[in-house]
Parts: sequence; structure tokens; C-alpha cells
Amino acid sequence: MKKLLLLIPVLALAACGQKSYTYEAFYDIEGSGKAELTLAVPGGASQSETVDLPVKNRAMLANALGRITLKVKSDNQVTCKLRVEKEKEISNSGKDTTCEYEITEDTDN
Repeated sequence: MKKLLLLIPVLALAACGQKSYTYEAFYDIEGSGKAELTLAVPGGASQSETVDLPVKNRAMLANALGRITLKVKSDNQVTCKLRVEKEKEISNSGKDTTCEYEITEDTDN
């Protein structure tokens, strides 16, 4: 009987599980022409590429806590928009612009 009573708290803790550190994020780049974008995502490799604008609803996964950074450089005015899960959209405009979001323990996924 003692063994059973000791096992109950262990089972209760196991049922709670751990918080997932995988977050879906999406970005848009509004404007015209071409732009060079650099994207850094927690738990992933940074990437750079030249894209034709506009870019709509591109998805990514962040597999850790940390900062998502989207840098955009263009000869024209552009607007970057970054959305992480259920959090508020981040938006910024300019010829050289950056959208960033810090994923923390409090980020809802």
C-alpha cells in the first residue's frame, strides 16, 4: 500500500508533461522589386536569400527560446510583418528594416 501511495505523485507529475518549445511563426514582406532578407530563428540556422516582392505568409518553426530576427534590405520602401503563434504582430518599414520577436517562457503556443 505504501508503494502505491508513493507512486501517485510521480504519475501526477508525469501527466503534466513539459511545455513545448516549438513555435510557429509567419512573415510577410510588402513592397515591390527585389529584397535581400536574412532570417535567424532560435534552434535553427540563419539563412539569407534574395526574393521577389511581395512575400506572403512564409512559415518557419522556432525550436527553442530566443529571438527571431528578420532583416530586409531593398532599394525601395518595404514593410516586414512577423507573427509568432497567438502573439501580437510586429511590423516595421523602411529601405533597411528589421522585425524581431523574443520567444520567452511566457510566449503562448
